[in-house]
Amino acid sequence: MKIILLSSDTTHHRYFINSLLDAGIELEKIVFETGKVKPKFKTGPLFESDEEKFEKNYFFKSTSYNLPNIEICKVKNINSEQVLEMLRRVKPDLGIVFGTGLIKKNVISSFKDGLINVHRGIAQKYRGLDSDLWAIYHQDYKSIGVTIHLVEEKLDTGAIIYQKEMKLIKNMKIFQIRYYTTLIATDLVKKAIADYSSGALQPVPQEKIGRYYSFMPLDLKSIVTNRFNLYCKNI
Repeated sequence: MKIILLSSDTTHHRYFINSLLDAGIELEKIVFETGKVKPKFKTGPLFESDEEKFEKNYFFKSTSYNLPNIEICKVKNINSEQVLEMLRRVKPDLGIVFGTGLIKKNVISSFKDGLINVHRGIAQKYRGLDSDLWAIYHQDYKSIGVTIHLVEEKLDTGAIIYQKEMKLIKNMKIFQIRYYTTLIATDLVKKAIADYSSGALQPVPQEKIGRYYSFMPLDLKSIVTNRFNLYCKNI
């Protein structure tokens, strides 16, 4: 079974990668996308430094921060000819996606059994970027969570494999959300791979397609930060 991970090199992705390996999930290769879509408006900084500090303090008590001794390919664009050539050579069975740009059809079709994606949000309601923040903006606190789904050409519309809401706790801060949703995502992907390995993977089509959201502007992000922190203070 050949599994390739498509991601980007961040603290929470390093935790995710090493946790999968610790669980005995073998990765044939890792592809890191280095190019990023930049918004035309200001989105930060706000709580990003607190987020990074919190994750580094807590993620790596159980696993290593250092990247594994696996071939890592760094590309500007996940749909590049370099990636396609590698996929033609390796002929992977399955792909895992966590934190890349939109993946095009020719990449998707290069995986025998397709790809599964980590979406840190409830896909039927919030597709795209900053899904947790947009849920808070709409005061929809039950829609902060994770969806593991099959990858289609349209973003975050594929059949759902697993989905779980994040439980909010008293005095939780907004900069802690990514930590907790990454823990959820890691557990759900482990289950999905176990199902795939045993032939028990049963994706369920989404009952409705959620609204697409882009980057949240800084002024709204400030409002959402105060709203979330106050809400959790009063739990």
